[in-house]
Amino acid sequence: MSQHPSLTEFARNRMSPFTQMLGLEFESLERGLCTLRLSIREDHFNSTQRVHGGVIFSLLDSAMGAAAFSVLESHESTATVECKINYTRAVTGGELLCTGKVVHAGTRTVVVDGEVWQDGALVAKSLGTFARI
Repeated sequence: MSQHPSLTEFARNRMSPFTQMLGLEFESLERGLCTLRLSIREDHFNSTQRVHGGVIFSLLDSAMGAAAFSVLESHESTATVECKINYTRAVTGGELLCTGKVVHAGTRTVVVDGEVWQDGALVAKSLGTFARI
């Protein structure tokens, strides 16, 4: 199996206008593992002054998708098939660190574990399935 070309180049060019708008930043990317960082801004809040769950989900989906992409062959791409998330803690500011780790790379799908942490506390936990396209 050939490694997907240039994970560094991927990280440099992977952010969409949506993920750029959210402020997601690559911390690290290697085969089967991606870490993203997000500094919380006021526009991430919901009406109760907590970070909107959709922001946290987008962070997880992006890190897990990049981790899935990192194990594909050079002619493949990926798309989220399903994702289950548990929110464990409200976030009202600061910085979030998110990891996506491949737990199984099959011939048709890739299963990825995701976690979001803040100051040593778990914020959210997820498990997702990504298609190999």
